[in-house]
Amino acid sequence: MDKPIKIVAIIPAKGNSQRLPNKNILDINGKPMLYYAIKACQDSQYNIEPWVSSDSDEILRIASLYGAKTHKRDEALSQPHVFKQEVIRTVAAYINAEYTEPDVYISLQPNSPQITGSHLDEGLNILLHSTKEERMYEVFSVDKDYYQNAVYRMFRSHYVFQRDLSTHCAVAVCDIMDVNTKEDYDVVKNKMEFNV
Repeated sequence: MDKPIKIVAIIPAKGNSQRLPNKNILDINGKPMLYYAIKACQDSQYNIEPWVSSDSDEILRIASLYGAKTHKRDEALSQPHVFKQEVIRTVAAYINAEYTEPDVYISLQPNSPQITGSHLDEGLNILLHSTKEERMYEVFSVDKDYYQNAVYRMFRSHYVFQRDLSTHCAVAVCDIMDVNTKEDYDVVKNKMEFNV
């Protein structure tokens, strides 16, 4: 019998958002925005363990309340010039050292609240069910016009530390909005409230 696949989603949710303060915990349908990323992991057909990385104790408290594991981010990794992948690698290194290394890491954005478990399943199906010849190492999300967005990136475990250009990668359409401004927030909030 095959051993179960271990998948960890790292949700980087810093507290000092520049363009939209506290965006990761703004209310949408009575829930903080980052709740939807955690819920997508819980609703996936795969067993995805959500981890939230933040410099904010309040964000970590909220994340824990909704069932995510938490990692306190160093302030130096919360500065505007720091790339998200550096945060992902830091949390992955911590998890690999302290727990069992997963088979797959997902970098999952907290400010795309339209995300669902089925969005994650689509990407994971591509990553995990590629043939031996195809052997995908990374899958990232794109919008309907095939422009890369920041909703998620999925990596086979070792590939999360890759520092060169991606090879053996694929895309999955995940045509949902990122919330970075008050205007984005208003649009997404109205869409999600209308669809309840």
